Amino acid sequence: MKITTNLLLLAALGFALLGCSKKAESIGNGVAPSQVMQADYVVVSPQAVANKISVTGTLMPAESAMLSAQTSGLVKTISFKEGERVAKGQLLVRLDDRQWLAQQQKLAAQLQTAQRDLERKKQLAEIKGISQAEVDDAALLVASIEADKQELDVMIEYSVIRAPFNGQIGLRSVSPGAYLSAGDPVARLVQMDQLKLEFNVPERYATQVRKGQAVVFAISGDDATYQGTVYATEPAISETTRALRIRALVPNRNGQLIAGAFAEVNLTLDNIPAALLLPAEAVVPQLNDQVVYQIKGGVIKQVPVKLGIQFPRLVEVVHGLSAGDTIMVAGLLQAKDGLPVQAGQEMFVEKMEN
Repeated sequence: MKITTNLLLLAALGFALLGCSKKAESIGNGVAPSQVMQADYVVVSPQAVANKISVTGTLMPAESAMLSAQTSGLVKTISFKEGERVAKGQLLVRLDDRQWLAQQQKLAAQLQTAQRDLERKKQLAEIKGISQAEVDDAALLVASIEADKQELDVMIEYSVIRAPFNGQIGLRSVSPGAYLSAGDPVARLVQMDQLKLEFNVPERYATQVRKGQAVVFAISGDDATYQGTVYATEPAISETTRALRIRALVPNRNGQLIAGAFAEVNLTLDNIPAALLLPAEAVVPQLNDQVVYQIKGGVIKQVPVKLGIQFPRLVEVVHGLSAGDTIMVAGLLQAKDGLPVQAGQEMFVEKMEN
């Protein structure tokens, strides 16, 4: 019994000495194991991303014209149906031109008489039968009638309205028999086989938009996406909006798109084949720069970084990090340069959709 008691005392003494030894070791290292923080982290890895911006825009017809008469008169005939497609040069409206046609016939007869009179007087002048002044007066009369006839021809031409381009005609605002004054609207003609998409990009992106660049857009109430191509920009940024106005051409051969529709436009400014992305919360802003906390050799290392593109939940790091670096994403408020750290759970950077 005494031997057993002694053995127990020796075991207890051994455990006490071992505990003292561990405590002494922890104190010697400066940090107890319970004081080493754990931090979740991500491993930096490159991925291909597209630098995109989203803006709003409006679909416009490639060509649009409010058709109107260039002279006044009664509407004689309407040769189109509302909403139909018409061809360039097609007759749409004719005004009552009977009075002008009668005047045209009258002037034609007067011109024929004046021309015969001029020829006769020229022959008389050759034999000194009349003065040159009489010949000049006859020539002046011919020229005056010809001018009147040309003016009347223009008026007769103005009495008809023709389609200036291929397109779809809208709702008419006149009826046969109505009196139409010069400039009164008749109907709108729009070219729908091709539309224009107009949108603005902020000033900071203006230099990254190029002719021939592709745009992708969607319209309200339609799950489909559509494409267009930038064909023109304003030569200067608006002083009012500080934005650059841009237009893209959009094919619309099937007529599925309607002019005037609101569009959500996505424009790819650049493609980056190997971007280093971090969760936005991993970056800590400081007075003059921004930093991340790298886990290296069991301690925290504060690393200044320079950021590039900023996405909704991610940021691109363009300077300060390399692929394979381990970066803290949790416990950043307690993080200090040189503080011991133990890696916790590995988190993963979401993959960007290009």
